[in-house]
Amino acid sequence: MISRTWSWRRRGTSRVLLLLALWGPAAAAAAPDGDCQVLHELDAEAAQTFQFEGELGHWEALIPRQDYRLRRIDVVRQNVFEREDMWLHRAANRYHVMTRERAILAALPVRPGERVDVRRLREAERILRAKAYLYDARVVPARVCDGDQLDVYVVTRDVWTLEPRISLDRAGGENEIGLGITDVNLLGLGKALTVSYEKDADRRGALLWYGDPNIGGSRWAMDLTLIDNDDGERAALSLRRPFYELDARYGMFFDVDHFDRDEGLYNLSRKFWEYQAESRVHRVAGGWSPGLEGRFVHRWLLGMGYEDHRFELPAAFTAAFPDAPPADRRFGYPFLAYQRIEDDFDTRMNLDRVQRTEDIALGQRIYAEFGYSSSATGGRGRHLIGRFRFADAAWLTPRQLLAFGAAVSGYYDLDDDRAENLEADAQVAYRYRHAGSWSLLVRGSITAARGQTFDRQLRVGGEEGLRGFPTRYQNGNRRFLVTIEERYYSNVYPLRMFRLGGAVFLDVGRAWYDGEVPAWLPDDRDAGYYGVLSNVGVGLRLESTRTRGDRILHLDLGFPLRNGPDVRSVEVTLTAKQTL
Repeated sequence: MISRTWSWRRRGTSRVLLLLALWGPAAAAAAPDGDCQVLHELDAEAAQTFQFEGELGHWEALIPRQDYRLRRIDVVRQNVFEREDMWLHRAANRYHVMTRERAILAALPVRPGERVDVRRLREAERILRAKAYLYDARVVPARVCDGDQLDVYVVTRDVWTLEPRISLDRAGGENEIGLGITDVNLLGLGKALTVSYEKDADRRGALLWYGDPNIGGSRWAMDLTLIDNDDGERAALSLRRPFYELDARYGMFFDVDHFDRDEGLYNLSRKFWEYQAESRVHRVAGGWSPGLEGRFVHRWLLGMGYEDHRFELPAAFTAAFPDAPPADRRFGYPFLAYQRIEDDFDTRMNLDRVQRTEDIALGQRIYAEFGYSSSATGGRGRHLIGRFRFADAAWLTPRQLLAFGAAVSGYYDLDDDRAENLEADAQVAYRYRHAGSWSLLVRGSITAARGQTFDRQLRVGGEEGLRGFPTRYQNGNRRFLVTIEERYYSNVYPLRMFRLGGAVFLDVGRAWYDGEVPAWLPDDRDAGYYGVLSNVGVGLRLESTRTRGDRILHLDLGFPLRNGPDVRSVEVTLTAKQTL
């Protein structure tokens, strides 16, 4: 279906021209159309079968640093299947509710009448591609009139989003089951709704989640989560006006999260103590930015946070370990935060997806937050509160990508002069596309903690990345994990519905205590299975191009290289993830 949507001046019902020779040479052949210069033109029939896997040369028609006034936005929406070769394709298109034009327009950071350039239009394209209800998107210059009046086409392809939620995830020897229904594009409005029954190793219960990224077509967004579990309940609400684009000048948010549940202390994947936990977390903040200045965005936020964490331990635990430090804590703190983002992005294929357009964030990204909690602001005692994150990525060569980052967060008790739940983490990932369909990934991380309360164990196991071992197998205040993975991106395209990929991998990791081991842990810490763990394995990747775009099915067989309690000869992992 092709339809015209927004124009800053009304024009009756003239037919819509469509675009796109997404391959650059056609731009040079642009022909005048009255007082307008036609940049791209495509007839309606061809537009509906346009292949998004093609080259990304449509920006060559515009002068890179010139400002244009956006005159009109025409939306072209493709159905789930661009060709209806099979009955399944025809049925999917017939019963699928197409994304409404107003949902696509609300998601765009640009509006008719605004000044735009190539950079803003590229960003608009990235924002649309991030939507789980779209397979891909292009924002294509169509014509320039009167020197600087720009018309653009927004071309999108839908995916099927209404799904029965019948899922079985298995990682580290534990199963997670989901039964229900979910839709990330409710009635074609870009809103999300999930109603389901969830069961995992810790709890089971009913879940209701609703998300609206553009309330009433505005920049305001919300998420609401309600969970009723057999061990407690959870209610969370997030209301925010985000910095919706790099050049956005202000944002604000309000978050509330109440979570009551049973938790456990684990060792070698076994729960040996259980306790009740209650958490209350509230945060509200407003932010301001001068916008994009050169290559960088600077943002400042001022807010207020409140955290109340309470724990009820079993009588047997308190009797056995009377000297165990208390874990209850409460903080009420004003905070000041700073964010810095470098405007550096790239578009590639076959990194973390299979034959699909990927937007890669390059350049530096920094977030720093500092707060102070005292009894005057609702806290318990005097604490300094800090959070810091840093990330960067760059192409070393056209085939080699290096990404790295670090994070530090925690609390400092000024009354007792000690760190509390201080955690530092560093990560690095190296990707090398050494052949057309093959790519090497080497990824590593190391984490250190200080002043842990018993509810903040560092863990490593199947669910945490060691795919040949049970989940939550080791714990400690130090942890490292290294993965070496050779990935294969297949051109096989069964029924024009699934992209296939594969991987062979090696995982190496360990979690341990540097210094005194908590008294409630077993005293067999010298056993070999507390040393470095490793496994090899092989995996299959299945990415659907016709359903929601934020899931890739992983089927892995992990073969452990070290024995230990509950370690099997092969560990089968079946999970749905956002990337390969």
